[in-house]
Amino acid sequence: MVTTTQLRILRRRHHISLKELHHHSGFSGQYISQLELGRYSSTPRNEQALDHAFRAVIAARKAALEQLELEYEAHKGNLLQPLEVEADEL
Repeated sequence: MVTTTQLRILRRRHHISLKELHHHSGFSGQYISQLELGRYSSTPRNEQALDHAFRAVIAARKAALEQLELEYEAHKGNLLQPLEVEADEL
């Protein structure tokens, strides 16, 4: 049995990197890791920063999924059509 936090479970289950949470929370990846392991106590400031970070990640992912949906709909039926593109377009 391993002791962890809901933070770590959510982050790992949804493939959220420490870097991504760092970007949105302002906490270092090392600090977030320590929070995940329960080595630092929960504080209102920590909870607020992590709430902000998760909401930002959710918003960014919604936007990315909406873009994917638009692109998919535009190319549906031609997904296997060969294309020549520049390497930086991939």
